[in-house]
Amino acid sequence: MKKIYTTILSIIFLITFFAISSVNAEEQKKNSKPKKTYTEREYTAETKDGKLIHGFLSYPKTNLKNYPTVILLHSIGRNSKYWQPLQEELNHLGYAVLKVDFRGHGKSVYDKKFRQKSWISYSNAEFAKYPQDVIDVINKIQKETKKADFKNYCIVGSDIGANSAVLIAKKLPSKPKGLVLIAPSMNFKGLYIPIAMTEIGDVPILAISSRTNKYFMEEQLKLSRFAQGTFDVLNTEKGGADMLLLKQQPEVQKEIINWLKQYLK
Repeated sequence: MKKIYTTILSIIFLITFFAISSVNAEEQKKNSKPKKTYTEREYTAETKDGKLIHGFLSYPKTNLKNYPTVILLHSIGRNSKYWQPLQEELNHLGYAVLKVDFRGHGKSVYDKKFRQKSWISYSNAEFAKYPQDVIDVINKIQKETKKADFKNYCIVGSDIGANSAVLIAKKLPSKPKGLVLIAPSMNFKGLYIPIAMTEIGDVPILAISSRTNKYFMEEQLKLSRFAQGTFDVLNTEKGGADMLLLKQQPEVQKEIINWLKQYLK
C-alpha cells in the first residue's frame, strides 16, 4: 500500500512539474524579444559648420551588397526612432534603410565642441541646411560601406522631411526612383519646393495627407501642379498632419510599401 501511495505521489509530482515547465516556457516565449533579422550601424557626419549629424543604416543580415535603399526623414519635433515599424518591415522585405536625425533633433543636437542646441531656437537659415546635412550623411556612408545603393533608392519624408526630400532629390546626381511625401507644403520653415519639383524631372511622387487637415490638403493640390511625373495621392479620412499619421492609420504603412515596390527593384 505504501509503495502504491509513493507511486501516485511521484506521478502527481511529474504531472505538476511538466505543467509548470510548460507554463514557464510559454511565458518566456511571450516575453522574449523577437530576434533581429537586420543589422544596424550608426554613422556620424560633421557638417561644414561643425554640427554632428547622426544617421542609422539598417539592412538584412546577409552577405549581399547594394541593397535597394529607402531614406526616411522625420517630421519637425520628432526623431528617427518614430520610423521604427516601417524601417523593420522594409528590412524584412530586403531593403536597406537610412534614418537620419535632423540637426536639433534626436542625437543630432550637438556640435563638435559638444554644445547642445534644439531645433526650437532655429532660424530658417538653419533649417535650410537640412538637405545638405542628409547628403553629408549619405557621402559618409558611401565611403565606409557598400551595403546601401544610393543610385537605386527612394525617399520618404514627413512635413519638413517631405520638403527636404524634394530638395535632396534636386541636389543628388542620381535622382531617386520615387518620393513619398507625407504632409508636404509649398514652403516649410523656408524650405520652398515648387521650383525644385520642376527640376527633378519625372520622379514619381506619392503625396499623403489627412482630409481633416484643410491646410495640407490645399498645399497638396498646389504642389501637384508642379510635378513633372506621376503625382499619386493618398488621403486618409482621419489622422494627424505628420508622421504620427502612420501610427493612427496603420494601413498607410502598407500603402507606402506597396507604392515603393513599384519603383524600387
